[in-house]
Formats: sequence, structure tokens, C-alpha cells
Amino acid sequence: MTDRLTQLQICLDQMMEQFCATLNYIDKNHDFEPIDEHEPKMSDRHATVASPEEYSNTIDELSTDIILKTRQINKLIDSLPGVDVSTEEQMHKIDVLQKELVKIEDKKIAAVKEKESLQREVNDVINCFVSGIAESRQESTTEQ
Repeated sequence: MTDRLTQLQICLDQMMEQFCATLNYIDKNHDFEPIDEHEPKMSDRHATVASPEEYSNTIDELSTDIILKTRQINKLIDSLPGVDVSTEEQMHKIDVLQKELVKIEDKKIAAVKEKESLQREVNDVINCFVSGIAESRQESTTEQ
């Protein structure tokens, strides 16, 4: 799972792609309607003009997608830390978290030292055990 800022960046990128796709669709499929009623209707025999119903439905769908993405972005922005929180409160929270981090780091250092001590003890026991086996084998070979 990504953090909220990364999610926000991804959503913004997706929204830009939706804008581009929508503009591209409009550019490629619009009917050549004149702006002024006195202008003649333009036409291009190479253009693929969508039917008015299909064009309207697709524009509605693309618009809905953009609106949903906008809502998702707004929700992510609202969930970001620091919204409606004063600078003093944020600094206090940072101090508390920093102190907690120091305590946890001290526990980690103590655990690493204990681990190293236990490893030395285990190595000493293994060395003692191996030495005892080696001595017993030497004694049994010299007796034969």
C-alpha cells in the first residue's frame, strides 16, 4: 500500500490522462457544428463523426469519470495530515514521535547487544562440545 501523497500523485496523473482522453475524443468525434448560425456547416470526409446519441453518451461517461476522480482527489487531500492542525500542534506531535523513536532505537541497540552476547555464549558452548568430541575420539583412537 502506498502512502497518501503517492496516491494523490497517481490520481492527479490519472486525471490528466482522463482530460487528455476526453479532449482527444472530442477532437476526433465531434460534429462540425458552426458557432454562428450564419456560418456554413463544415465537413471533413476523413473525419469519423459519432452519432449525436453516441457522442452525448460518451461525453457523459467521460465527464462522470472526471467528476469521480475529482472526488477521489478531494478525499485524499482531506485525509492528509496537517489539515486543520496548527503549526504548534504539528511540532508537538513531531517531538512526541521523535522521543518515541529514540526510546525504540535504544531498545533496538540493547536487543542487538543481547543477541551478540547470546551468540558468543552459543559459540562457546559449541566449541566446548566440539572440543569434547574431538578429545574423546583422540582417546579412543590412542587406546586401540
